[in-house]
Amino acid sequence: MKHFLTLLGLLIMVCSCSKDEAEQESVVPARRTVIVYMAGDNNLSSYMYTDLSEMAIGRQLVGKGEDLVVFVDRAATNEKPFIARITASGEQEKLYEYPIDFYSSDADHFAEVLSRCIQLCPATEDYGLVLWGHASGWLIESDSISNSVYGSRRAYGVDNNMWMNIPSMRQALQSLNIKWKFIFSDCCNMQNIETAYELKDVAEYLIASPAEIPGKGAPYNTVVPTLFIHNDKEMYEAICDKYYEQTDTKGGHLPISVIRTDKLNALAVATKAVLPEVVNNLPHNDYGMGHIYYFCLVGGNSWGNNYDNRYKALYDMNDIIRWATVNDQTAYNTWKAALDQAVIYKKMSTFWHANYLESDYTEKSFYDFTVTEEAYGGVSMFFPLEKYNNGITNFNKDIKKMGWYYAVGWSELGW
Repeated sequence: MKHFLTLLGLLIMVCSCSKDEAEQESVVPARRTVIVYMAGDNNLSSYMYTDLSEMAIGRQLVGKGEDLVVFVDRAATNEKPFIARITASGEQEKLYEYPIDFYSSDADHFAEVLSRCIQLCPATEDYGLVLWGHASGWLIESDSISNSVYGSRRAYGVDNNMWMNIPSMRQALQSLNIKWKFIFSDCCNMQNIETAYELKDVAEYLIASPAEIPGKGAPYNTVVPTLFIHNDKEMYEAICDKYYEQTDTKGGHLPISVIRTDKLNALAVATKAVLPEVVNNLPHNDYGMGHIYYFCLVGGNSWGNNYDNRYKALYDMNDIIRWATVNDQTAYNTWKAALDQAVIYKKMSTFWHANYLESDYTEKSFYDFTVTEEAYGGVSMFFPLEKYNNGITNFNKDIKKMGWYYAVGWSELGW
């Protein structure tokens, strides 16, 4: 009996140790933790199920020493926002469920969610962030925090028609005291220089499209493995390549690029140097036909056919500066060298599906511009026009709330 009790005691100790070791293994920090912030309490909610399934497939192609964490806020009245880990076997392991619903587009909640994710799934090397949802670049929308200290600039994560502005996103990210290895924005128009400049101190690389993206977003079954590549160049090129391989419903490919943030100050200096020449060539109302742009309002909407009532914005940065400096090749070459240092990888597309642009789906082309290698820069920039002052848009006023406006000296040039 004594021998049996001794054996039983040893067995209990072994089982107990095994359980402790298993629990200890489950909380061992990953090499990299990638957090997917899914702001889906809107008309994108139905895409969440597909994307989460794709993520589960992609996660199974990644080793156990990594963590993929998702924050999920979808349009379901019976479901509260939650945080989950997608395991190496593709299972969704819920780590935390919030007791109440909240605006996922609120910067304070954004910061709290990311902080909690980092605490739940710490990494030994670095962190990546995926922004999933709606966006409109740096352009103005209704702000969920318009009365807060952050001001009234909006761009990302619509939740019941409330958005988060980019400067407040920056402040939220800065409050975490980490520098993300990358921020990959799977949402529309986020590769604009104004947004990039705001986020330059919170991430090493910004991966996004200057254009509207398809509703289904990234092909996560193939993109997720690329998020955990630890060679920087191989990582960001693979993310772009896998996204670009996907075609949208009209057979187009998504233009996408990578910005190296530590080169943005130099690009701002180079842009400031060339901007007087650009301003001298600015038209009053419209750049006319032929220039690449990524967003357009018609009246007050983002679609329509009345050309005289169109308000193009988010022009391709390289296309406009190349055109404006056509008589000063040296000035353009100097500026372009700085752009190439900042935009370190890009995939050009001659056609993509967008509500904002007038397209010929049969010919897979745009009616009023053609994308070429010489013109395409992979990032948009705002260029003021007098047309924007007529009350339909507030672009000329709103741009003054972005750091890029002051860095390149628009105010010194009468704008």
